[in-house]
Amino acid sequence: MTDPTATESAAAPINLLFVDDEANILKALRRLFRGGDYRVETAESGAEALEVLAHQPIDLIISDMRMPQMDGAEFLTRVAERWPDTVRILLTGYADLESTVAAVNKGRIYCYCSKPWEDNELKILVNNAVEQKRLRDERQRLFGIINRQNEELKELNVHLEEKVEHRTEQLRLSLQKLDQAHNALKRQYVDSVKVFAKIVEMRPGIKSGHSLFIAENARNVAQRLGLSADEARDVLYAGLLAQIGKMSLPDELLRQPLHLMSSHDKKRYLQNGREGFNLLQGIDALQNAANIIHHQYEHFDGSGEPNSLHGSEIPLGSRILAVVRDYICFLDGFITGSAMTVDQAKSRLLLRKHSDYDPDVVESFLRLLSETSVEDTRPVIEISWTQLQAGMEAAEIICNDVLYLKNTILTAAQVDSILDMRKRSKNLVLRIRV
Repeated sequence: MTDPTATESAAAPINLLFVDDEANILKALRRLFRGGDYRVETAESGAEALEVLAHQPIDLIISDMRMPQMDGAEFLTRVAERWPDTVRILLTGYADLESTVAAVNKGRIYCYCSKPWEDNELKILVNNAVEQKRLRDERQRLFGIINRQNEELKELNVHLEEKVEHRTEQLRLSLQKLDQAHNALKRQYVDSVKVFAKIVEMRPGIKSGHSLFIAENARNVAQRLGLSADEARDVLYAGLLAQIGKMSLPDELLRQPLHLMSSHDKKRYLQNGREGFNLLQGIDALQNAANIIHHQYEHFDGSGEPNSLHGSEIPLGSRILAVVRDYICFLDGFITGSAMTVDQAKSRLLLRKHSDYDPDVVESFLRLLSETSVEDTRPVIEISWTQLQAGMEAAEIICNDVLYLKNTILTAAQVDSILDMRKRSKNLVLRIRV
């Protein structure tokens, strides 16, 4: 039987609450989420926001971290205690990293977003978060149906066999819907992690587009090496979030090639794996991914960081992550200071197997690359129109959702044409292959 409340809930506007002590920030958020899909409330303090929550239902809260009297971490902790089903998102600057980690643990926030935010990324984040909440609510509703049906089964006493068969079919359909909702919830979680990875890549000095390439190829290698579906998913998460620890590093260190770093700076850089582990260890679903990130700089011969693990002592996911990560670093010149071709990067992996890398992982990754189209052996990054130059290889140039160019080495005339299009439309997507 169809529950009419489910249809009404799906069509209802999303109730948002924005909390910030700066009126300009609240105005910007209200403008961004205006329209029939959203119902927006604002508050200039944690205390005022708690009053709003006490008198009307709220689906999602976006709160600033730094506020007088009651900061974002304390406010979201109180919300988690009184309204645990409300999705909580924290706006924070890079200087608030330690406080943000505390808010993740105590306030059980859905995620945090850096200030200043990117409008499209924030809207995607909000939509995914609300969709995940609705899927959880739907799952609870289905559980309620199952429980009611189980009670009805106990009362059957006439035509028992027919009724049991009928109720069993209803139960099977309910469980099927529950399973579909659960699978959709997992897909939404992966999408949320991908959005979070893109937010991490907004940090100056962290390479855009690398995380997705590393994650997808590392997962494929994990599957080839016989890891289970859950283990391969952990490798995917680790690839997406492998660079999260770099957020605490200074810009000048992130811009410097590895071979030019002093021993002190190199040691500091390699600690980003441990920093990533510390940031993620409070999130239950990412525990295994955090451990993979922690050991991503271990070497197969035992000469790596942070624990000098050797061979099979190193988690297999970490050994896979190291190979795919360094392949990209060879391509873009981060390790040696000079960009390499695909063949040169492959040769460097072969040269360092047994010392830096697990030979089985290297061979599996190279076989994967040999079965991949030439275009897909290099990562694709999105750039702004101000970075566009002749000689770049365009993977895709899209204007107003229409493909303009694909897999093309850009000429000066084409660059001028693209820049001219940009004057007529702001919906311009530039994807460049490394």
